Amino acid sequence: MRPLKCSIHDALLRCASPHTDAPDRFITWSAFSIIGAVMKNKIFIRDGLFTLYPNQYIVLVSPPGIGKGTSIKFAWDIIKDTAPNYIANMVSDRVTAPRILERIANGWNSAVPQIVNNQVVIGSTNDHTCTIYSTELGVLIGASDWMLEFLCESWDRNEYDYDTKNKGSVFIKNMCTSLVGGTVPDYLQNMERDTLRSIKGGFTSRCLFIFESEPARDLAFPPPLESNPQSVSLKSDIKTSLEHIAQNIAGEFTYNTEARIKFENFIKPIRNNIANDPEPVANFKARIRAHTLKLAMILSVARHDTLVIEGIDMHNAIAYMQDVLRDVERVFRGAGESELASSAAKVQAYIERVGVTTKKEMLKNLHRHMTVETLDRVLFTLQTIGCVITVASGKQTLYKHRNGKGP
Repeated sequence: MRPLKCSIHDALLRCASPHTDAPDRFITWSAFSIIGAVMKNKIFIRDGLFTLYPNQYIVLVSPPGIGKGTSIKFAWDIIKDTAPNYIANMVSDRVTAPRILERIANGWNSAVPQIVNNQVVIGSTNDHTCTIYSTELGVLIGASDWMLEFLCESWDRNEYDYDTKNKGSVFIKNMCTSLVGGTVPDYLQNMERDTLRSIKGGFTSRCLFIFESEPARDLAFPPPLESNPQSVSLKSDIKTSLEHIAQNIAGEFTYNTEARIKFENFIKPIRNNIANDPEPVANFKARIRAHTLKLAMILSVARHDTLVIEGIDMHNAIAYMQDVLRDVERVFRGAGESELASSAAKVQAYIERVGVTTKKEMLKNLHRHMTVETLDRVLFTLQTIGCVITVASGKQTLYKHRNGKGP
């Protein structure tokens, strides 16, 4: 029985937020990562020719020191608190792709008791589900020349056939691989400049990039979690709820009518507008159907045991996906072959952050990254394509983002 009166991810946010300045969205998506990891491949939904599982590649993106690692570590420490009977399996980022495959092939001892036909059943070494845990995504991707290829294939597939140096051919069945990681925007933008790490489709379209540029709050002296009885109680209840999911929930999801209508109304316009999107956004939209359904399963299980995606689950999944779409555009704004791509991304980000500004203020804050000539070219380009507009204010010209705040 679940002790929580709210969704698990809401409880995790309420538990953590008084004690950290990490962005709330980082905490929430870290919660989604542990819920999906506990669901493993025991819970699924059939979608046409495919069977979708709740595995996700969640990547928190921000400048250094904003709270990526803090959010991931806090959420996953709750999983570690279930030792010795871990309810989800983890693989470190400091290993090569062949080593990850070997670990998945060996499997984990599924010591978590399952309720089958009203009887408690203890599993054996046949659990091939795992989450790759990487607070520095560059470390993981740099561990093997073909890490990206492996990650692309393991997101889609639940079977894998590969050759080893010493053990011959190995076949893995019933695998289900997730990823939770963190990185800085520059790393992702620079991936395109390496032909082996192109952002065109592939890996990045399978990822959910969650971008934040600032901490959520200003906590000069955040109190220890242990000093807050409510936070301590919430953390304990979250752990109990996750264990409940691990032990009691398995099977196929269905939708109710409201969820079907909401999903259909969302997915049709998304597909119709791909042609005019930047390439990373278009590639992500190509897989947004699967991303949305995976998240809807997680949101449903976070609330109840019915294995029914209700209207509220689909509504929230769509809202989260719309946020991710905006983040994809922001994260990869500086990627591309144009010499102005990186500078244009910095100018756009600055204008979005301050709302309205002058050329003098922009140069004052960005002079380490570009010359006044480059700034002029960037502003001309952004105005021409309609991303930035100008507003006259006396003798000054003010610049603002097309959809931003300001006069």
